[in-house]
Amino acid sequence: MLRDINHRRPDRQLERNLVFLAYAIMFLALGMLAFFIYPQYSLYIIIFMVFWNIACILMTIRILKVGEYAIGFGALAGEILNDKTKYYRIDNSLGEIILANQLAVDYFKDIPVLAFLEKNIISSAANKLDLQKLTSAVAKLQETEVELSINPNQNSVFLAEEWLKVKVKPIYLNKADIFEGEYSLKKICKETYLFWTIENITAYKNMEQIFQNEMSSLQNFLDFLPVGLYTCNKVGEIEYINQTLADWLKIERNTAIGCPIDDYIAHKSELLHTAGDFAGNMLFSVNKNPVEAFVKQQNIHENNEYKTHGVVIWNLPNDRDLTAQLHGCFDKLEAIFSTAPIGIIVADKELSVLQINQYALDIFKQDEKDFLQQKIAAKFNTEAAAKFTEAVQVFTDQSDSEYNFATTIAAEGQEKSVQLHIMPMYSRYAPTGDAIVGLIIYIEDTTGKRNLEMQVAQAQKMQAFGQLAGGVAHDFNNLLTAVIGYCDLLIQRHGVGDPSFSDLVQIKQNANRAAGVARQLLAISRKQPLNPKLIDVTEAFSEIDHLLIRLLGEQIKFQINYGTDLGYIRVDPVQFSQVMINLAINAKDAMGGKGTLTIATRPERLNKPYNFGTDVIKPGDFVVISVSDTGCGIPPENINRIFEPFFSTKKNVVGSGTGLGLAMVYGIVRQTEGFIKVFSEVGKGTTFEIYLPAYENKEIAEIPEKNQPQEEVIRDKSGKAAMTTVAPAVGLDAGKMILGLNVNTFDSQRTLAGHTNEFRILFVEDEDAVRTVGARGLRQKGFSVTDCISAENALEHIQNGEKYDMMITDMMMPGMSGTELAALVRQKQPEIIIILASGYSEEIARKELAGSSDFYFLSKPYSLGDLHKKVMEVLAQNE
Repeated sequence: MLRDINHRRPDRQLERNLVFLAYAIMFLALGMLAFFIYPQYSLYIIIFMVFWNIACILMTIRILKVGEYAIGFGALAGEILNDKTKYYRIDNSLGEIILANQLAVDYFKDIPVLAFLEKNIISSAANKLDLQKLTSAVAKLQETEVELSINPNQNSVFLAEEWLKVKVKPIYLNKADIFEGEYSLKKICKETYLFWTIENITAYKNMEQIFQNEMSSLQNFLDFLPVGLYTCNKVGEIEYINQTLADWLKIERNTAIGCPIDDYIAHKSELLHTAGDFAGNMLFSVNKNPVEAFVKQQNIHENNEYKTHGVVIWNLPNDRDLTAQLHGCFDKLEAIFSTAPIGIIVADKELSVLQINQYALDIFKQDEKDFLQQKIAAKFNTEAAAKFTEAVQVFTDQSDSEYNFATTIAAEGQEKSVQLHIMPMYSRYAPTGDAIVGLIIYIEDTTGKRNLEMQVAQAQKMQAFGQLAGGVAHDFNNLLTAVIGYCDLLIQRHGVGDPSFSDLVQIKQNANRAAGVARQLLAISRKQPLNPKLIDVTEAFSEIDHLLIRLLGEQIKFQINYGTDLGYIRVDPVQFSQVMINLAINAKDAMGGKGTLTIATRPERLNKPYNFGTDVIKPGDFVVISVSDTGCGIPPENINRIFEPFFSTKKNVVGSGTGLGLAMVYGIVRQTEGFIKVFSEVGKGTTFEIYLPAYENKEIAEIPEKNQPQEEVIRDKSGKAAMTTVAPAVGLDAGKMILGLNVNTFDSQRTLAGHTNEFRILFVEDEDAVRTVGARGLRQKGFSVTDCISAENALEHIQNGEKYDMMITDMMMPGMSGTELAALVRQKQPEIIIILASGYSEEIARKELAGSSDFYFLSKPYSLGDLHKKVMEVLAQNE
């Protein structure tokens, strides 16, 4: 609480002297001990002890003297500690700071009070006079108190005014000096101190200024209020008149004070005195001309006498003006009612329509004459009509109720969904007060909103189907990888002449067909591997039109109308052909083998974002491919389900599909950043419009072709071709096969022969069958393979210091994923080669690794030959 300033505090001096005395006594004790231990040095020890005895006596005298100072210091401290809300400081006669509370230390620092005030005072006559008064009081050791305004932050460009109440008071304390006289023990001396008390009254001054400003604002408000105000005493003399009334009467305010109010009344001025409280029109005299105004007057008792307060309202409108204003209000209300963006129907208690706006008529597609004085219930179904009647009764009993419900109406044979908000209509001037006189019905057409909600729900359902299909395809690819891998191992042991050879080939061929089903599922989930290219739409159709003609047959007329300035689209040509073929097959089935299929192309630009279900399509240029048939059309109840997997209207029909065709179309189009519109009318046909982003030039970098279908050749022992099969485009390598092994790998195998056993591979796969067959196939090729069941297991090997040249890992695993494992392993062993295996596309893998290209990709399902070829290709690239 108290602060030692420049080490002048007596209590601190007393403390230091006591510590010195303690050390002196300790040395004296040590001397006595040394006297007994070393008697041969007794003379020196006695001299040492005499010296410290004298030091102890002198220090004791010093302590007594400082103690008296400390007692006086305590009295000063008491003065400081009495109040903790003000700045307290005590200076000695030399102007040095003796004591100060923390507030004063923080505010004044070590600067003398007068010097601080002189430096920061705001220059004004009143401030200078008060500062001079304070300086004189300090010089004469007189008590005084002043108020000063200062700016404590002189370096700032802004004026931060503070108000201080400064009080100075001299303090006289007695001090005793020991051994002052020959026979006296002490002499009493008087010392003078200045006790400063400073209080920051800025808030008080600000409040005082605010009060004065508020009073001034209130006075201005009353003076210029848009009504006249006056106050008269009991004899009718004006005591106050505001500026507005003075201006109306064209008089000066000062001349009106003390004059009778009757001097400014043109007719029957006595009404203001004889009537007491008065309210009515009066004629005022303005330049001797009568002017009518409304007066409201009230007598009050104030300061033991009666006074009159009056309010004058000038220029009240006449009946003609009021009528014109009323008509204007009616016009505005009519405009609001007629142009409101929601249907409004006003009905009486008997539910007869009194008024209806244009928006409601457009919803019902009827004229006003069909509604007025008709029962509103007749326009709705039975349930809604019952609620109208119930609403009248409820509103009669409870004024704070309202009805909100959805229903349907029939408008020109078309069913519409509407939302109704029913509110009570009251008569404010009814004898019973707030009596209900009818209903106000707000009607909103929610047909579009309902359709949009259905589209969003359908999009969410498709997204859920896609996630399910992707998960199934992923697991299915793992199973197929194991099946194909074990087939490759069996084919190596069972040659062409073996009775089991043909069975194994059949198993592998069917596994490859199953891989095609997995590709369909990946197409639905939008995760199938793509090989996108920039292609010209017209050229693309010229390549597949003959295929479509043969597919449709001779009885279906096929037309293609090409647009101009289409630009390019970036799609996988194989997937593009699959989309067109699926749409053509659906059209053929819908037309029953007879009709016309028309394909047209055109450019179109979206100028604003387009909501496609839960997705938002960005504006831009698109190529529109329209596929129209003259078939049976799609019923409205099915049109929102046609893209669902396994949904088909061709139940129990021989040769009918699985219901995956349109789902694949939807997935492929969305994966190429496009969208589909469907227009159908039962009995007339269906049109699918596919919107694909358009590109202006063909020089944009294209992704090189990958995973294209190639022939797989099975040869006998003599080297002759025994069988040729087509490998799937996704996941299975297209190289030549001998007993399940790629011929393309033989040269590289021979190049690295004798060194593969030195090449260490970390094989990570959570599926036991895939891990077992993959590791076994690599070991047969001479590689040193460590197989792990999880990413965590593989990370343990890495952290234990084991070095590997390559890591092959599945991307999708429980716990830590393969992409996360790859990132961690790359940090531990930067030179390691990483191959990621997945049933999803390589583009999906690169997105998960944030665009990193520092890895290789292997699609599932893969054969042992695919696995070995990928390893050898990667080794060749990294030599």
